[in-house]
Amino acid sequence: MKREFLPLAVLPFSFLCALQARAAELATGEVTELAPFVVSATRTPNRLDHLPASVSQVTAQDFEASQAYAVSDVMKRLPNVDFGGGPRSAAQIPTIRGYSGREITMLVDGARINDASSLSSPIYIDPYQLAAAEVVRGSTSSLYGSGGLGGVMAFRTVSARDLLADGQSTGADVRAGFASADLSQHYNARAYGQSGAFDALVSIGYADWGRIRQGGGDYLKPNDGHADNGLLKFGYQPNDWLRLQLSYQSYEENSLRPNNPQTDSSLGTPSSIPVQANRTRQDQAIFKLTSLDETGANDIDVTLYQTRLKRSAQRNPTFPALAATNSETETLGASIQDTLRFEGAGIGHRLTYGVDYYEDKQSAASSGSPNPVIPNGRQEVYGLFMQDEIALGEAWRLTPSLRADRYRTSADNSNSDSSDSHVSPKLSLAWQASPSTRIYASYGEAFRAPSLTEMYTSLSGRNYLFNFAPNTNLKPETDRTFEMGAAYTQGSVLAAEDSLRIKISAFVSRVSDLISNTVIGSYIRTAPFAGRGVIQQAQNIQDARRTGGEIELRYKKGLLEFNAAYSRIRVVDANSDANLFSPPDSLNIQLKQVLGSTGVTLMWNGRFVAAQDYDATALRRTAGYGVNDVYLSWSPEWARKSRIDFSIGNVFDQRYISYQSSNVYAKTVETGRNVKIAFSSAF
Repeated sequence: MKREFLPLAVLPFSFLCALQARAAELATGEVTELAPFVVSATRTPNRLDHLPASVSQVTAQDFEASQAYAVSDVMKRLPNVDFGGGPRSAAQIPTIRGYSGREITMLVDGARINDASSLSSPIYIDPYQLAAAEVVRGSTSSLYGSGGLGGVMAFRTVSARDLLADGQSTGADVRAGFASADLSQHYNARAYGQSGAFDALVSIGYADWGRIRQGGGDYLKPNDGHADNGLLKFGYQPNDWLRLQLSYQSYEENSLRPNNPQTDSSLGTPSSIPVQANRTRQDQAIFKLTSLDETGANDIDVTLYQTRLKRSAQRNPTFPALAATNSETETLGASIQDTLRFEGAGIGHRLTYGVDYYEDKQSAASSGSPNPVIPNGRQEVYGLFMQDEIALGEAWRLTPSLRADRYRTSADNSNSDSSDSHVSPKLSLAWQASPSTRIYASYGEAFRAPSLTEMYTSLSGRNYLFNFAPNTNLKPETDRTFEMGAAYTQGSVLAAEDSLRIKISAFVSRVSDLISNTVIGSYIRTAPFAGRGVIQQAQNIQDARRTGGEIELRYKKGLLEFNAAYSRIRVVDANSDANLFSPPDSLNIQLKQVLGSTGVTLMWNGRFVAAQDYDATALRRTAGYGVNDVYLSWSPEWARKSRIDFSIGNVFDQRYISYQSSNVYAKTVETGRNVKIAFSSAF
């Protein structure tokens, strides 16, 4: 372990020494601070570059500049954030530092997204509806409870107040787009306004698509479908310190494809792939009450929410084994937190404490009978948390946090209910070494309760693609992470009026009882499938070791901007030294240039991924690749509220496969060269 972690562990120190020397050279120059982003994923507002954690933010402008039709189009560029599963949007599974599914916490406006499936994306949101997205990497269970091993992925939807300019009472905007790879069309419209203390927004969207042209010229089909989405949001703010907000968001998709969206012709010839008419619908209602203090920071925050996700597939008469199926996951939740500020003996405190609760109800049926793959049942989680951000003078910040959780899991027709409790601590220390340099270190523990599906899934038969065995003895997995990092922000580095920001982090984790999908046997398949199938079971790996890190760089001079992000993660079974699921090293580079007052912006993005040739599960291994995308946007001088976007994704038509864990047999080639064009206008 020492040999693996040592190079990463010394990076922050080497980085600090070099930058401190450079800062001394520039001591007479003024430090230029980059935009002070506000990050809500840590439960309290903070400047992005002052957080004692590895955090990234994506803005609405970032999604727009990349013509993003799925959040993964932009978020996969963040360090140690990946989306695997293939080019279908329904298949893209997010991971943070190699953790996925229930191992990361996903939030929309503070409401949890808890999905039982590991084969379909849990994210059903149009980027056009987003004001920002945030990713916190590392242990977050001390604030959010079960699932915070990899971190938090938080989305904030747009409101009327985000879109209205000062003095503007009403507004509207529209967008239409086309993508050549899947012949998709995308349409969006929003209307918004405010009157006195009230504000409201209505947003609607529609998209349809067909077969996907993959890298090298092959086609992924069938892949025909369409989707509708909508967002309705009302706000009431009678004064500067109180706001009430009610929102409803919906997404509905109908498509003809394999019921496992990650699959391709590996199941057989294109004419023999078993497909079904699939329907997915997600509805989410959220009520928020926010009380503000005199500084505008949150004092009291109350969130009540309901999320309902339904999936169904019609019977395929050609393949009798593919019966009609339906499933539903409903999450009811509430979160209440309060923040107090006080000082004593020259020490400042920002104390945040609260309680939250959520309940997942899961049900499924196949041909009208209970579905053994998705067992009926429920899981309840209660949590109490506390965090104190302590200012020790001007240079030091100490942040201890603690959370206690209790969970209970039960399945219908099972006598093996499970319940347990866990206390998750975290301690962070940050030092402002100079006006330009900040260093932090943290230790945190995170845990995840086993899901209903992992414990109770049971499917046995030779006419199935896979078989699954239940494991009611699964234990919660626990992650203990030590992390160090540094941030450097400096102006006048290479030229006058430029700015540079570098963030670096390195971590080492020990994971107890890591829940891993394990092959425990095999069988010979019968129609409609062929070949040898495997029997899978969720099992605990007694002790796993994780090491990795991230580097982010941003340089800006005038209208030129350069961004880069590097990621590395390794996960090893500490007992056998077998390499477990670990996304490969990656480097993302972006160059953006605004051409003066012409209204034209040019951008190039390159994503370069190393080969993953060390996974102990050889079927998961993938070759390295590099993908280049180019973008152009134009807002004419005579119509500054209108915009034309043009882009070419995967310019060189690279044929590649993204590394992913959910379905080791599906080597689905990603999207090939993809020409996009979009027009948008605001009124």
